[in-house]
Amino acid sequence: MIYLFAIPGLILLGAVFNWIKKAPVRGLYIAFFATGILETISLGPLRDKLGLTELAILLTWFAMFFGHSWRNKWQALTHLQKLSLFFLSAFIAVEWISFFINNAIFYGYITGSLVEVLNYTYGAMMVVTVILLVNDFDKLKGCLYGWILGAVVVGFVALWAMTGSAPAWTLDEFTGRISSTMKFENQIPSFIIPILLPTIALVLSRSISSLLRVFLSALIVLMTITMISTGSRTAFLLLIMAFLTFFIIGFIERKNTDLYKGRLGLFLIICCLALSGYVIAVLAAFDGHYSLGKTPSWQRPVVALISGMGENKAFDSTREEQLKVVVNNMDQAMIIGNGPKLYGAKFQMEEIHNTYAGVFFEVGFLGLICFLLFLVSTLYTALYSWKLVTNDFQKLLFSALAAGFFLLLLYGGTMYGLRQRNIWLLAGLLISLHSVCIRKSEDN
Repeated sequence: MIYLFAIPGLILLGAVFNWIKKAPVRGLYIAFFATGILETISLGPLRDKLGLTELAILLTWFAMFFGHSWRNKWQALTHLQKLSLFFLSAFIAVEWISFFINNAIFYGYITGSLVEVLNYTYGAMMVVTVILLVNDFDKLKGCLYGWILGAVVVGFVALWAMTGSAPAWTLDEFTGRISSTMKFENQIPSFIIPILLPTIALVLSRSISSLLRVFLSALIVLMTITMISTGSRTAFLLLIMAFLTFFIIGFIERKNTDLYKGRLGLFLIICCLALSGYVIAVLAAFDGHYSLGKTPSWQRPVVALISGMGENKAFDSTREEQLKVVVNNMDQAMIIGNGPKLYGAKFQMEEIHNTYAGVFFEVGFLGLICFLLFLVSTLYTALYSWKLVTNDFQKLLFSALAAGFFLLLLYGGTMYGLRQRNIWLLAGLLISLHSVCIRKSEDN
């Protein structure tokens, strides 16, 4: 029976590879799309690390190796891009140093630790791949449209899950929290938030067609509903911050002729009314007693925030306890950390729900400083590129991308985000903006 699917699958894979080989950047389009589909099978020590994104990236690398057309269009790296890659390389180097030293003195967990450090190395390689292949605005838009199509899939599967007729893997059957095509509901915000702001920018731009504007407007509503359906406080707060951030973008871009400023004001008013209506609906429906598995997931974000601000401090103490472990053991391997994926075994704790605390605990101050310098240099490269670009449509989109990355970094304060592909791919896009600007100036 398996051969009936294997043969057509291999034929399809060959056709896709041939299509990507003609222009390897097409593999990135598929990779951005596939970051929204994380459901996969477990592969022994690799667990569930390999998915559609990895297949797309692998095909892209093969296409780059066997094809030569992309090299003719390749541009030399700029000084800012080299600086960002230097900090990224330093971070990965510290990860490997920490891996070797800590596994030499702490035995029995080398397999999981190796998978972890390889995962980070793979993320860095994705950053480099994006920088090498995305060197003009059309390729940048292709990546964004791939991400947008992925958001469509995530949104529709989430709606399907809300009807109660979807497969069990689309939600947590006990709590009702929607995970859609992700493995966990808390992965949805990291996928949606970075693309939500560029989608809003496209809707408010004069440079797109009316039909596309209608489609993207509906998608914004779909993404908002999907975020709320996760039952995540982080998702709800990020939604609020996304709309507030676009108010700031509107102020920065107030002289941008491509931006519909009146529609931006109307959009913000509608968002304010919609979110206020949602909160009122939750308060009206909530019975005053939160119960896991009984309180609907759509009520959870508001209920959780109210409980956190009130006297009920025990609603979710997990993050607080995790940070206490980090603080109480800061003196343990402060310079190079406890090693990738080793703190769980050393301190009998689960994953730290904070990217920056997790990086510090794994690779110490040295690794954390390199990682933060990489993030800062990435944002600086994007902002510097924004100053260089003269096209108002591109300037608006650059602003939205940088803002989306900033919100993704805030998300990292509530979850461990380095195993997710979005942060690496988006960082690569932001760093590649400098090449896009240079190519644009050369074309002019």
